[in-house]
Amino acid sequence: MAWGVLLSALSGIAALGLFVLAAAAEESDWRLDLLKAEGISSETAALKDWTKKLDVSTDHLEGAIGRLGAEDYATREQAQREIVLMGKKVLPLLQRLPESAEPEVRQRVLAIQEILQPGCRWAREDLVRHAVTSLLRERLKKEIPAPAEMVFAEFFDQPLGSMKDGYRRFHFKANEGMTGHVHDGVLVMKGNHQNEGDQRLLLDAKSLNGKETFPDKFRIEAKLGGEVGGEGAYHIGVSVGNVRALFHPGFQGGGFRFQRVDTQEMITQNTAMGFDPLSGKKQRMSLTVQRLNGGRVELVAVVSDGDKTFKDRKIIEAAVIGKLDHISLDRSGRKGGNALFDDLVVELGNPAR
Repeated sequence: MAWGVLLSALSGIAALGLFVLAAAAEESDWRLDLLKAEGISSETAALKDWTKKLDVSTDHLEGAIGRLGAEDYATREQAQREIVLMGKKVLPLLQRLPESAEPEVRQRVLAIQEILQPGCRWAREDLVRHAVTSLLRERLKKEIPAPAEMVFAEFFDQPLGSMKDGYRRFHFKANEGMTGHVHDGVLVMKGNHQNEGDQRLLLDAKSLNGKETFPDKFRIEAKLGGEVGGEGAYHIGVSVGNVRALFHPGFQGGGFRFQRVDTQEMITQNTAMGFDPLSGKKQRMSLTVQRLNGGRVELVAVVSDGDKTFKDRKIIEAAVIGKLDHISLDRSGRKGGNALFDDLVVELGNPAR
């Protein structure tokens, strides 16, 4: 074979390899997993058609509300879902529309308002909307406005019998004999061990943004809780660098605090959250991280049980928190129930909204 032909063939193989790598990267994308679970086609043409559902004009909303009272149940369900996927921006329009004379419509409008009421920042409908628009932006470039945030989500929907070798982008770190697994869409870190120690599922900054550290401002949101047993003897939480924000499932008041990961030293004393984080129930926890002058880092933690919300803020010295190159979901302690984690969202763009 002539050298020119050989080089051309090799170039073609290299190009094909890059294409395959790019395709594989997209195939492992959480956004595609979510769209598949929601029954939404990820084909570009289908996504473009789907974005029409994001229109929150009065005419579009009134049309969907009209279908809430349709004779066909599937049509009513689809109309309700369509309004929910319009997102929180639809709430003021719903409030201004005249009340329907049909009980079915009134009931469904109230249900929509409850779903969209302020609470977690990244409810599932928000993630679906982001998945569609950000995928289109990447494929069509300038045709679609850039999303305000870069978002990563993990729903733990791929079962795994052992966390020994990690999970997807994550790696697992634990003291000897401490285990974990993923079952029924939930990450489980096993409780009741022989010795004290930590179990941590870690996510490195480089695996998300290709950089050594996270940006100057980012936010973590997750659902987490613990099963019955050993209340107060173990705790769960979210870590950034060398600092963990935690609470105690089933313990009166929750006993929230910030502490060092390396030494377990308390940075703040246990604080009552104003509600008891019940065993067997997952709370929603967020941690907003902001770099300050001089290398210090501000952490704002929010924990909610759905009805009540606790918030705490602490400025951490650079020497304590260390390099912000990883985050983790954590369980610490020997006795006590299993720790449960679900729906982790990491927001790398502009968390303020």
